[in-house]
Amino acid sequence: MSDIEIAAAVLRSVHVAALASLFGTLLFMAVALPVGSGTAQVRRSMRRLVLISGLAGLIAGLAWLTVQSAAIAGADSVAMALHVVPTVALRTQFGHWMLLRLFLLVVALFLMRRPGVAIQIALAGVALAVQPLLGHAGAIGGAAGAQLIASEALHLLAAGAWLGGLLPLFLAVGCLSHEMAAATCRGFTPIGLASVLLLAGTAVMQIATLMGGLPGLFGTGYGHVALLKLGLFVVLLSLAVLNRLVLTDRLAATASTRPHMRVSIAAEMVLGALVVVAAAFLASRTPGTHEQPVWPFAWRLDLGVFSDTASWAEPTIALGATAIGLAIAVAGVIWHRIRWPALGMFAAIEIVAIPHLDVLFVAAYPTSFFTSPTEFAATAIAHGARLFAADCAVCHGVEARGDGPAARSLPLPPADLTANHFRAHNDGELYWFISHGFTAPDGETAMAGFSGVLSSEAIWHLIDYLRAHNAGIAMRRTGSWPQPLPMPQFDAQCSGGRIIDLDDLRGRAALIVAVSGDEQVEPRSFDNIGAAVVVVARGIAATPTGATCIASEPQVWTALAIVLGVSLDALAGTQVLVDQDGWMRAAWRPGDAEDWTDPNTLAARLRDIQSHPIAVNMTGAQVHHH
Repeated sequence: MSDIEIAAAVLRSVHVAALASLFGTLLFMAVALPVGSGTAQVRRSMRRLVLISGLAGLIAGLAWLTVQSAAIAGADSVAMALHVVPTVALRTQFGHWMLLRLFLLVVALFLMRRPGVAIQIALAGVALAVQPLLGHAGAIGGAAGAQLIASEALHLLAAGAWLGGLLPLFLAVGCLSHEMAAATCRGFTPIGLASVLLLAGTAVMQIATLMGGLPGLFGTGYGHVALLKLGLFVVLLSLAVLNRLVLTDRLAATASTRPHMRVSIAAEMVLGALVVVAAAFLASRTPGTHEQPVWPFAWRLDLGVFSDTASWAEPTIALGATAIGLAIAVAGVIWHRIRWPALGMFAAIEIVAIPHLDVLFVAAYPTSFFTSPTEFAATAIAHGARLFAADCAVCHGVEARGDGPAARSLPLPPADLTANHFRAHNDGELYWFISHGFTAPDGETAMAGFSGVLSSEAIWHLIDYLRAHNAGIAMRRTGSWPQPLPMPQFDAQCSGGRIIDLDDLRGRAALIVAVSGDEQVEPRSFDNIGAAVVVVARGIAATPTGATCIASEPQVWTALAIVLGVSLDALAGTQVLVDQDGWMRAAWRPGDAEDWTDPNTLAARLRDIQSHPIAVNMTGAQVHHH
């Protein structure tokens, strides 16, 4: 991070901490603080804290706006930074939301003299909940962005209610009698419990959306900062549990516990401040979903075993036994009479069951959770075909069956890349195999790594070709693709000079028609099928007419032939139906039994495809999609 980014993150953390303090203090006064003459002094202290928090939020917010404006405009001096502030404030989404937040703070402070705090709580809460609109969530857009904004807003309100209420709690425990201080701690418990539940629930969504799940959590810089934040949260939660379950009851009985309680709350405050700082730096980093996660462990969880009818029973029984053992252990903790027999039975069950869970784990590599950045583009597939012919065919053979001219001289036979087992490997595993190679059991190199020969981009292109080729061989053998396969990405020219790619057709089915030589396509023959029509042309100067678009780049023809398992010359006349989600669903060639030249037959086939969408788990390791 640059100096200006660090400064922005620090000011962001101070600003958010002040807002949390304002919201938490107001909520504490309304919910946790007992009503009575003995609390008058504490309430005066709370109002001073509200004023200080609000002013700190205003000052830090203006400073953050200035520094962020300088970062956006690339300002290299204080004068230039101040000059661009009005532009950023009035012409950017960040500026608009910051102005709204600062306005809400001013109104909340103006209303301090009015009795009651309900309106101030609402204003402070809205000001705090605006924060997601100033960061990554606000930039995502769509339904996913709206869900993430709502999740982060609840996350911030929960954090503000809990962490922002710690300083008021610290002051109350120091000023009130020990009985009233204990009652105040009990009154704060519902706020803390609700906040923890909200924080935990919303954190799960943020991990999935911004971090890319567990791979992003453990394998990216963004995830590492999140792990630090999570570790601080766990310690913070442990202190909160200690305060409520142990120190609060002792404080109710004797005033001598007051110093211990205040030290514990002060420690919570420090940890809470560190959590806010970690969150601010987290918001300044690129989300983990935009990074390739480097997996740090030698094993990874593989749930694919449950879909294998031959091996699902072993881990299922072992998991069931483990759950029963845990239930017995919990029963032993609750009922003291059976504690030791229950714990002994738990240990015995786990000793037997846990070894049977090893089938759920497979070997992992640093690149195991890499995903191809190519979008399965036609240009990548065509380039990968040339790379395979130049660098791989000598060992793996022209058809990639492991029978190349150099195969017999190798210590291990080259893999048959057309076999079913190839599809069991995800993108990241293939990337590791190609870039690092293989070593035979005797230590001799069976396949040299290509990381020093091919660029990262070239390796991904090679992987795209291998996937397309494997699918094409299966199509040639069986007449269908063995697993969901996306249509290779390409650009097409439509009438009016408009250029589209396949993503522009997402949500609408498409018919891909391969035409070459003197063949012509009659667009009106497809008028009533209810799909976009894209002609892949070879050797002709085709012009888009009506609703038909034309793709004439030679790489598109090559890629389509590869995924269909036919030669370049045999592709002409082929038609492919692509569903509304971009999956290739069916192919037809002249002479096939089903006559797609009949518009009614083609329309019926399309309706059947659209009514039976493919249910694909997009987090699965074996699905390759753009």
